[in-house]
Amino acid sequence: MTTHFSAKSNHGAKSQVFESFNFVVEDAEDHIRLIRKKRDQLTKDLEEQIRLLTDRTYRPVRYTWRSDVNGNVRKVEVPLKIKQWWLETLDGAIQLSVFYKGRAIELREGRRAIKVDEMKELVPTLQLLQLSVKLGDFDDLV
Repeated sequence: MTTHFSAKSNHGAKSQVFESFNFVVEDAEDHIRLIRKKRDQLTKDLEEQIRLLTDRTYRPVRYTWRSDVNGNVRKVEVPLKIKQWWLETLDGAIQLSVFYKGRAIELREGRRAIKVDEMKELVPTLQLLQLSVKLGDFDDLV
């Protein structure tokens, strides 16, 4: 029997280079892909809310194929209805809710809205929410 196939070889000893690595449990690729998809969707939705606030002419559309009475098929723009996530209260403050798949996210226990004092603070608040989503703060909420 050759020495490199010997059962008596020392398997426990590793070099300092090998021991210097930071070993972790591998995350499932599907789980990572799902979280990234949720983050991207929420970031895109927040960007759309920012555009609704900053650009009065912004009108999101989607394209669909329609046929006329003669049977001619052509591509047509169809305007999309976008729900605004903010509501002005009676005292002049703004309540901002974050929606995912049509439902308001419960940000804290029993609380689904963020209070913003003035309308001009709404865009920076949405941008901070976008950053928070990218940092992973909303992963367990959606």
